[in-house]
Amino acid sequence: MNGSDTASFYRERRPAAGHPFVECWWEQRIGERAGEYVQRVLPDACADLIVTADGRATVVGPATSVQLPRLAGGARLRGLRLRTAAIGPVLRLPAHELRDLEVPLSDLFPAGTAARVAERIWRGDQSVALDPDPGDRRVEHALNGLARPAARIADVAGDLGMSERHLRRLVLAHTGLEPRTLRRVARFQRFLGLASGAVRPLVTLAADAGYTDQAHLSREVRALSGLTPAALLAERHPGR
Repeated sequence: MNGSDTASFYRERRPAAGHPFVECWWEQRIGERAGEYVQRVLPDACADLIVTADGRATVVGPATSVQLPRLAGGARLRGLRLRTAAIGPVLRLPAHELRDLEVPLSDLFPAGTAARVAERIWRGDQSVALDPDPGDRRVEHALNGLARPAARIADVAGDLGMSERHLRRLVLAHTGLEPRTLRRVARFQRFLGLASGAVRPLVTLAADAGYTDQAHLSREVRALSGLTPAALLAERHPGR
């Protein structure tokens, strides 16, 4: 916390070892005097199970564009972020049914199960009472392939011995997103990761992240974040 009761405090806790479906647990608190706080949530190809201090539990599906939820002063949220390949298996439905949506957790699980899951998320308990379907291991290989800077969907499908149509059906059911969108989000997240280090020119970041040129970077970052690259980085790294 920075000492101000008007700020947003956010932290993440990642599993000590590789977890089959958890990306991280997280917590966010809004200062009592913050009034209405607008949180910029950027596409990351994950889904979140979110619990508020009053016990309300929701599932936020994978997003294809920036989300700007408005949080009241004093709000407290805790969440469990699902790994991209595990969204469908954990929630036991075709993941594309939740794309760009927020639904009550009790719409997806029996009331008793939803209550137990919400309670454990709030406590930060690693045994979150979820029993995912096995899923298909080929999805992880597909995601790794699509995350490569020069990824071609046809090549990823060929490496897995399947058609592009089969690849699309497989990743849609598990992740909720099209292969093209997964590749786009992976490139955007790669840019954010590169930009979190030493300050470098945007043209260099664009090339290293896999964009055609700086103009391509600018179009994509504005489409996915609502801001220009410079404005987004200034928001994420104030004072740098």
